[in-house]
Amino acid sequence: MNRLYFRLNLIALTAIVALPLFASSHGIAQETTSTLSGRVVGVDGTPVAGFPIAIQPFEVVDGVRRRGNGPLLESRTDDAGHFTISDIVSSSVQLVTPPYDAPEHDILSIKIGLAIAYQNKMSHPGGITFAVKPGTHVEDVEVTVKLRLRMRGQIVFPDGNPLANRKVDIKARYYQIDGTGYGSSSPFASTDDEGYFMEYVDKPGLYTVTVNYQGSSATAEPFLIQDRERKDDVIFMFEYKPISTKSPFERVEVSAGASISPLPGAGVWVVNPANDHAYKRISCKSWDDANIQAVAEDAHLVTINNAAEQKWLSETFGYHPYWIGLTDFAEEGEWGWTSGEPATYTNWAPHEPADADRGEEDYVVMRGKWSDVGTESAEWQSTRMAIIERENHRGKMQVEEK
Repeated sequence: MNRLYFRLNLIALTAIVALPLFASSHGIAQETTSTLSGRVVGVDGTPVAGFPIAIQPFEVVDGVRRRGNGPLLESRTDDAGHFTISDIVSSSVQLVTPPYDAPEHDILSIKIGLAIAYQNKMSHPGGITFAVKPGTHVEDVEVTVKLRLRMRGQIVFPDGNPLANRKVDIKARYYQIDGTGYGSSSPFASTDDEGYFMEYVDKPGLYTVTVNYQGSSATAEPFLIQDRERKDDVIFMFEYKPISTKSPFERVEVSAGASISPLPGAGVWVVNPANDHAYKRISCKSWDDANIQAVAEDAHLVTINNAAEQKWLSETFGYHPYWIGLTDFAEEGEWGWTSGEPATYTNWAPHEPADADRGEEDYVVMRGKWSDVGTESAEWQSTRMAIIERENHRGKMQVEEK
């Protein structure tokens, strides 16, 4: 029997998932939430254990596809690859891996009965969009996942010692195996105790990769990554050891308008000469955790007073999601900074700020532009970094050094 295939640029499985043929018969009329259950397998059909899988709401507004209102519903497969996601409220949903997780596989397709829907862009976290009729229990779903392509490299010096626990700048260029195209990327990576770092790649191809650290660079021999292949033995040899190997907690001064490459690591105070304030990127569990850490360091979550300061922060720390100190928790719609300063400058993304059906959104995440989020939103769980700020940093640092 021929299978029915769909490209998933649009909501393509609406009718299929809603069919009672794939739903259990009990209590559908009395229920408003749905359930999706089945198993996750690799391309060879073997079950994949411990795979994080999630359902998130999805909507199209004015022709623009975006994440809908409602919580991210998560599950993790058991040893036999089985999963169950319950309490699905939205009818239009997207099957994804959680944005803050980094599984070893990407979602390739979902099979419901005779229908198979493929993800049309293989890049983490990806997603397959479809619809579920409210009150439907969709069972025996088969999700096929594909091993993520990756390279694992080690950075060493001529004496054999590794470049351990440092953040490095990576320049990667690839040529597709069939010769039809090429591309490049410039990610950052952190090495472990033995100088190893790992980067996932989206496409098979012939790769040429260079790592840069404090003015030193090393290029590995070109290597081929084929479909479903891992390249775990790439060696990068620096010709000499950098003169300066800064401590992860050493203060770094950056001139106005300049950028740091690589990004300053967690624990590094970076000084903005335009206002003589010091800023630091920290790891955190939530906005509340970041605020507590800031107070403990006699600092506060970053206050952004003008476009020049915004530009400097983005160039210095990059466009990762960061918690900042803007909030309207005390009074809805009255935005202010945790430093006590009024909000005289804002840099909201389009359609922000705007509370959603999932509750009040009293806190702000910066990705260059700003978005307000709440404790029920996926961004609350996925944002794991913040920027904190100190005034009069020189006097405070002199006291700390004594």
